[in-house]
Amino acid sequence: MSVREPHDWPTVFEKNLDAGDLEQIVSLYEPGAVFVSPSGETLVGRDQIRQVLAGLIEKKARFESHVVRAVTVADIAVLYTNFQGTVMEAPDKLAEVRSHAIDVLRRQSDGKGKLIVGDPNARG
Repeated sequence: MSVREPHDWPTVFEKNLDAGDLEQIVSLYEPGAVFVSPSGETLVGRDQIRQVLAGLIEKKARFESHVVRAVTVADIAVLYTNFQGTVMEAPDKLAEVRSHAIDVLRRQSDGKGKLIVGDPNARG
């Protein structure tokens, strides 16, 4: 599944996460993408981002998203997205998670949108 419209990015991310398909999730990011981890560390490139995404799969993360706003200028789109869901903190313990993200996508030459900057906690 690919991202043709910017506001579809979170849904495509969720579906690949639910399927546990790490490589499909990673393919949603440009090779030099920047991601701000929950600790505030800036991760650069798919290899570093892959580690965070693998952790989400390991914790059986499940998210539902709602794009609050999408602003597009030429080939760049900024998404303001609210995520809510759960992660496994222990074998028998689900924890609720909420995120108010800002994501920046760029339309590629094939028309697909890929994330270039992701900050899941940018909006508190």
